[in-house]
Amino acid sequence: MQKMMFGAAIAAFMIAAAIPASAVTMVSTTGTPLSETIKTNVGGNGNSIDFFSDPSNLKVVYSSTSTLSPSSTGGFAFVQGVSDLGFTNLTLTPDGFTFSDLKFNMQLPAPEGGFDAPNGYKTAFTFDTTVYFTGAGSPVTFTNAGGNGENRFLITGGVGEAISKIVFSNLVGTSTKNGGATYVNAYNFDSLRQTSFDAFASGVPEPGTWALFILGFGAIGMMLRSGRGRVAARIRA
Repeated sequence: MQKMMFGAAIAAFMIAAAIPASAVTMVSTTGTPLSETIKTNVGGNGNSIDFFSDPSNLKVVYSSTSTLSPSSTGGFAFVQGVSDLGFTNLTLTPDGFTFSDLKFNMQLPAPEGGFDAPNGYKTAFTFDTTVYFTGAGSPVTFTNAGGNGENRFLITGGVGEAISKIVFSNLVGTSTKNGGATYVNAYNFDSLRQTSFDAFASGVPEPGTWALFILGFGAIGMMLRSGRGRVAARIRA
């Protein structure tokens, strides 16, 4: 009995230990949208706005500590800040499902409210993108280089990685000029546009789930073996 449980625990540990670190990637991209595109929204300005995809009408909640304003262009719904002030952060949360991939166009920076670099300076931008997963696995943060205007990216989860939330934050601009001082300042995002995604779908249990299965099978085996022992003891008596 103890050997059975010990063997099950060892097998579960080996499978759990074999679970790879997150293989999610984020790369610059162009090209066609993914299978679901953000087409409509519900509600006016606020800190949380519901957006819906075409063709499956899947809901994605856009939220921020800044006030958001929904709009649309070219068949896509998008979100921006109010009065051209942009937003400091933005969270995308799929409601009732998870992402496997997300493609988007992040516009940088907000037209108003940012640092005005002196004449002759060029500003390079970076921002953080943190990807969260269901179940096991720590969030992964990418620091992405961007420039003024359109910045198109594709986030792709690894095998078995269901993306439950994506957070954009920490937009920083570094302004430089040959022979001049360097200026580093925080900025607001302008807007998130042309968002599309693939929903996560998997009929195969993840490695961590298999580990739990094995421990459960070991426990069931122990109980069955213990039950047979008690029956045998009663018969001998």
